[in-house]
Amino acid sequence: MTDNFRKAYSVVGAVLLLEFLTQFYVIAAAMFTTVAKEIADAQNGVVTHGPVHDVEFFAGVHAVTGVFIMPPTLLILIALSIGARYPWRTTGLTGVLFLLLVVQFLLAFVGFMGGAAVAGLHGINALLMVGLGIYLVTRNWAFRHQAAGRRQVEAARPADASPPSGG
Repeated sequence: MTDNFRKAYSVVGAVLLLEFLTQFYVIAAAMFTTVAKEIADAQNGVVTHGPVHDVEFFAGVHAVTGVFIMPPTLLILIALSIGARYPWRTTGLTGVLFLLLVVQFLLAFVGFMGGAAVAGLHGINALLMVGLGIYLVTRNWAFRHQAAGRRQVEAARPADASPPSGG
């Protein structure tokens, strides 16, 4: 049963990494759209409305993913870590990942209140989250253990020994 939880942890962890990738993509798209608008406004004195709508879309996807999608993913990951009976270090680090997400919310809030110098830590905290997420997923990847176990058995067998028979 723990094997199924470990596989689910791996799958949900991979989904979390895709969510991180989505976050970086959409915030970069929002930023470049904003910069393009500022450059266009400075060059021709005309207010451009198209890029503004794009910023709202990309920033909205960033906000929705960060507020409504990632927290449940992380809570599920913590539950799967407990169900998989991973060492407490793994479960604790998965919990730290959730705490880093709470810090992300706080840093974003500070940014919206005008504290840009502190809010800049939002990006650095995101990199910490990605690094820890990659560490947890790769260290606990459940799908490689079966193949690694077979390789160990084959390596332990003498070279001149025939493979075990099926009967």
